[in-house]
Amino acid sequence: MELSLNALVERLDEQFFQRATRAWRVASGTQRDVPRLDELGELKRQDAWQAVNEVVDSPRVDEAKRARLTLLKRHLARAFVEAQREEATAKRAHFVESHTFFAAAKTWTPLEASRELPKLASRESRLALASELSLQLTANPSTAAHQLDLGIEALHALKLTPESYLEVLHGRAIAPRLEHARAMLNATAAAHADLLGYALKKVDPQLTARTARFHDAERATLAPWLFESFRREDLQHAVSRTLTDLNLSPNADGRLTVDTDSRNASTQHVFELRVPDQIRLLLAPDMGIETYATWLSNWGLALHRANVGRTLPFVERRLGDSAVLQAVGLLFESCLLDEGWLKRYLRLTASQAREAARAFAFRQLTALRRAAALSDFSLEASKRGAVSGLDDEYVSRTSTALGVEAPRGFGVFEADVNNDAALTLDAYALELVFRRELRERFNEDFWRNPATGRWLVDLASRGQRDDAAVIARSYGTEDLNPLAAANDRVAVMGL
Repeated sequence: MELSLNALVERLDEQFFQRATRAWRVASGTQRDVPRLDELGELKRQDAWQAVNEVVDSPRVDEAKRARLTLLKRHLARAFVEAQREEATAKRAHFVESHTFFAAAKTWTPLEASRELPKLASRESRLALASELSLQLTANPSTAAHQLDLGIEALHALKLTPESYLEVLHGRAIAPRLEHARAMLNATAAAHADLLGYALKKVDPQLTARTARFHDAERATLAPWLFESFRREDLQHAVSRTLTDLNLSPNADGRLTVDTDSRNASTQHVFELRVPDQIRLLLAPDMGIETYATWLSNWGLALHRANVGRTLPFVERRLGDSAVLQAVGLLFESCLLDEGWLKRYLRLTASQAREAARAFAFRQLTALRRAAALSDFSLEASKRGAVSGLDDEYVSRTSTALGVEAPRGFGVFEADVNNDAALTLDAYALELVFRRELRERFNEDFWRNPATGRWLVDLASRGQRDDAAVIARSYGTEDLNPLAAANDRVAVMGL
């Protein structure tokens, strides 16, 4: 190919920097209406992926170089697929971010409605908004349907099936992972149903799983009855004290810039301008268990990225398995599963800490079950395309997983040829591997041991060369299985 592999990597490095810088400026409110640039260039060409693929398969390539090029190959496969549907993706984004409708005494976009629906305290308002949102999505499926179909066409252009594409993209086969996911759904159905019933009663004493709607179950995962236990004024102190006890610098000795006063909760994110030296973190203060989880996971992830080895090759700093990064974030937010942490940092009583840990375990188990349903559905959608009956399949799978009837209209918008939901399942499995390792090394209170901080820095320093499965094996776990992670949450729930 005309562009050398070294030049390709340099182009990619600059693309990442420019994209993250613009995203950070827009999210932080310092820049608006940023024009889209054709920043992919040669990176979106099919022959770029093919050329790297040929080098990876060459017997003359040493294993270290092969490992780095495999990371590049995975990224280029995704870049090609995204490039083929770039215009459709932009139209879909425009619809969900700009299309407006009126419900519950307010004008909404689909994106705003989806984010804010569970937060509405009034069930009457939730019912009105959920109904209208479902109608709007059902009536306007074309942008998402076109995006899905173009993604499938891109796989065909690469001569890949949905399954083989995911094996390239994730570095491991999808079929056994989906078998694990289905087994997890079956094994934890009764426990999830039990706590769902309890949580629904906490939201509204009149609710049962039979009478509840999807938005009721979503609100239950926010644990609104515990808002006073997770006060806004305690939030930053609790997170900062945790980092201090771990002997972790909250700003990574200047490599991490933190803004903890965003006015828009939807912009909370880690922005990786340059890894490890220019990391940005945007957070919004609020009350509630969801906000505490967001702060813990994002701050933990930001510190992880700010401690990546500076001398590592670009591909090992930036192009690895996102399941590993998710697992790090989950490790930090899973402090909320620990009654000892809740009592120490939030000064909760024993009974309050027990209730909070159970509520957060229910929240995470619900997320696991939702990811399992979405992963299975997304693979099916990647085979069938945006055909009639696809939404019925989504409603059936999601309703079974979550114990309440899922709304219509969401199926084609949720379908994902990249199947990031499968990576979420892997992340939960790896997080449990991390947590068990830390408990064995440093006891149950590992979250206040400076040795844990050193362990976390060492993990980060290795970069992203190894994927989730390789890392799990290095700690003695041969199989990434979400069932173990789900059972861990069931145990916390006391069921």
